[in-house]
Amino acid sequence: MKKIIALLALSAVAVSCGTDKPDPTPVAYATDSLTVSPAQNVLVFETTGAWCQYCPNGAAALRKAILRNPKGRVLGMAAHTGDVLETPVATLLNTMWEFSGVPNFYVNGNDAGQSIAGPIAASLTSEPEMGVASAVVETDTSYEVFAKVQVFKETRGTTFTVQSYLMYEGVDAKQYGLVDLNQTSSVSIVSKGSGATPSTWSVDTVGMKAGDTYVHEHLPVMASITSNPFGIVLDTVNPLGNNFFEGDVFGTKYTPIKLRISKKPLAALNAIVPLDPKKFYVMTIVWKERLDGSGGYLYINGVEDHLD
Repeated sequence: MKKIIALLALSAVAVSCGTDKPDPTPVAYATDSLTVSPAQNVLVFETTGAWCQYCPNGAAALRKAILRNPKGRVLGMAAHTGDVLETPVATLLNTMWEFSGVPNFYVNGNDAGQSIAGPIAASLTSEPEMGVASAVVETDTSYEVFAKVQVFKETRGTTFTVQSYLMYEGVDAKQYGLVDLNQTSSVSIVSKGSGATPSTWSVDTVGMKAGDTYVHEHLPVMASITSNPFGIVLDTVNPLGNNFFEGDVFGTKYTPIKLRISKKPLAALNAIVPLDPKKFYVMTIVWKERLDGSGGYLYINGVEDHLD
């Protein structure tokens, strides 16, 4: 009996000593605090150019759509063609859909022509297949994007990708050295500038007053470097391949989704058009491979991460 009591006493001491040691602090992962919204955000993609006479109408319509809807729900991309603001990623995005001229709008990938209010309203109330959230860590050489994706509708046999884009708030429409980005206009809402005197708005528009400088906004500058130009393939992150079930979450420390946008290529563009580092932001998009034989990808959902 004494031996048993002694053993129990030793056991109690051992347990007591064990509880004196603090539990190790868990290492936080970049997406631990992120919550993926179940809302369908809308991508409004505009084809545009500084040379385009009617594109001021498109710029005004895009700004109106963004500012008159709940913040963050309408994502704007204005991909230039035929001027120095046509970056390689803008060219790639421009080939995503059947080209219908400049200016033209695509709402969630569907050709909307010039009438975007109706398609935007319908898309905002639809139920998304997936949602995405992001955390961005800026370093001296890159933007490191940690994406978190949640599945809201079961989908099997379809390939999804996640890609992040470095976006730029806006470039004043004026001349930079030998490059003239003054906005050509045959509509009365904009007055074309000359040389270093920028183009201006002639009338009040949403978010702008008559006399304000015309700005080329929502510019896709570059994407993260991945083997697939439309991003990391979720099949490679999902243990079940291309089978996705409601409630699945990817982009945790167990299923990381990290996208790296290098700052190095910015030097070439910055040599032509001086860029303000404070005007960059990141847009992260979930794409779905088209299965209708046309190739390319469909927009699923997206989110913006402003770096301020």
